Amino acid sequence: MVLYAAFAMTGFATALLGATLPALAVRWQLTDGRAGFLFLMIFLGSSVGALVSRGRPASSVARGLAITAPACVGLAFAAGWMVFPVAFFYGLGLGIAMTSISLLRSARCTKSRVREMNRLNLIWALGAFACPSLANAALRFRGARTLLTGLGVVFVVFLVWTVLVEVGKMPIIESRGKTLRAGGMRLPVTVALLTLLAIGLESSTGAWIATYAERLRQGFEAPVAAASVFWLGLLAGRALHATKAVTKLHERTLLRADVAIAAAGCCVLALSGGPAMLLVAAGLIGFGVGPVYPLLMAAVLPRIAGNMIFVMAGLGGTVFPLITGAVSARAGSLRVGMLVPTAAGIAMLALVPVVSLQLKRMEGGAG
Repeated sequence: MVLYAAFAMTGFATALLGATLPALAVRWQLTDGRAGFLFLMIFLGSSVGALVSRGRPASSVARGLAITAPACVGLAFAAGWMVFPVAFFYGLGLGIAMTSISLLRSARCTKSRVREMNRLNLIWALGAFACPSLANAALRFRGARTLLTGLGVVFVVFLVWTVLVEVGKMPIIESRGKTLRAGGMRLPVTVALLTLLAIGLESSTGAWIATYAERLRQGFEAPVAAASVFWLGLLAGRALHATKAVTKLHERTLLRADVAIAAAGCCVLALSGGPAMLLVAAGLIGFGVGPVYPLLMAAVLPRIAGNMIFVMAGLGGTVFPLITGAVSARAGSLRVGMLVPTAAGIAMLALVPVVSLQLKRMEGGAG
């Protein structure tokens, strides 16, 4: 249960800076371009963390938490350019912790691994969903310094538990790339592109939707509502895919439906001018894009060699929030910047028929 709570808190921490960006941008004097670079540092750190997670999984969890806790406190007191390197270590610690907890639970639940991974996905999404309302309430009553320092203290508690209880229980397992080298095929280019676009859409929407709602001047609660609805949609999408009825459907069928829903949400986002349309767009994007990456992993990991799917996911999560901020800064309008995730959703819709055919060929080759 403690590891599940820690995993939920990594979801909370991942969503935190995007959900509270309107307030943190003022505190750290961030333009849209600098905010995009902030997200670049976080997701770059997270991607590096995912790739370097190795050795005893419980010890690796402890290393991730030991990096994340001081990084939270560092963000609480950072100012000026120091925010960016601290943000990298914040992402690095989260990347190590999330990956290592997944590997740890996977190693302990060999007979129910798929069910356990679904459970972890839901727990992570639950933490992310809880973040906007809880974090913004803490900002109003205590301020950013107390919020971030308190988060660091929570990670210290999980670190102490991990060191005292979890470390030493499990044998050494290989790094993520080696562990998942199950098949002999290479990752098809189309699947790699869809992975990049899906994580890019998810990360850029999660990073910028609250700030976009605030720029539309829809009221004080609009940023919280938009971020909460996005993460609620993602939670609901993953929860639905964990049900027995949906798991009986083929991955390709689910993939086409999910991408269509996400693309529809992107179109609504591009046309949104009021709070109702914005909330609908956020919910649809979250609901549609949330299950796409888990579906792609389930479809290709038993058949491909190497860890390229994780590399592409990290690249999408790193680049798209940065591009969104850069386009917004260049155009002087976040509405224009939000066309970046919109374009990603439409590109996914165009790409998914080709990916479906490719996955079908891979299944035939495996058989």
